[in-house]
Amino acid sequence: MLNYAINYDYIVKNLCENRKVIESDCKGKCFVKKELAKTEKESNNAQNIKIAGLDVFLSHEILSFSSISKADLKSEKPNSNHIQLYSSEYFSRIFHPPLV
Repeated sequence: MLNYAINYDYIVKNLCENRKVIESDCKGKCFVKKELAKTEKESNNAQNIKIAGLDVFLSHEILSFSSISKADLKSEKPNSNHIQLYSSEYFSRIFHPPLV
């Protein structure tokens, strides 16, 4: 559609099937319709790709859980009932303050 907007004059004067009909209000829409149909047909053919297998790799270090005894547990907020029982490097690698 962006190509139609950019090349509007060229499409109307040279590629429109109804360019010789004076009273036609097609203005290149016939060309765009054919191009969209061709693109849709090509994309439907491309969607038939099948994946034979998928390899998954999980690092033990990234998804490790620490064994903390209740005596070692300290809440970061004194009046909070939330205690973090696990430590995961996975989320700390993603969610962190911006690096300078």
